[in-house]
Amino acid sequence: MTDYYLDTSVAIRVILGHSVDAAAWFDETTASLSDRVISSRLLRTEITRVLRREGLPVSDRDQIIDYVHMVPVDHAVLNEAEAIISHIRTLDAIHLASALRCGLDDLIVVTHDKNMAQVADHLGFPVHDPVR
Repeated sequence: MTDYYLDTSVAIRVILGHSVDAAAWFDETTASLSDRVISSRLLRTEITRVLRREGLPVSDRDQIIDYVHMVPVDHAVLNEAEAIISHIRTLDAIHLASALRCGLDDLIVVTHDKNMAQVADHLGFPVHDPVR
């Protein structure tokens, strides 16, 4: 089984149709019986805010959220985010802290954000960018 941690930078491109390659990766991965996509509960909020900003139906988020296992944002995740020493934006730190809290040794962080990819790599995560 392969576990992937989905970052908002990829999820938004899938929902808005900005990357055929990212959409193909997401569809293929979520259809696989041997793969699992995980993200922070924060993902739902970030997608909702983008859909509202773009004037799109909030229900569009279900095309991602329905296929993702969610990590709750709790005090442990927030404490973990605060402990990340590398420079990273707050929401990205919460995503990486959620990935760390999963406790999965082989979790692959899926992101198109270069800074997040660098910090994820520094934290020991393999990184995959399906956006071309």
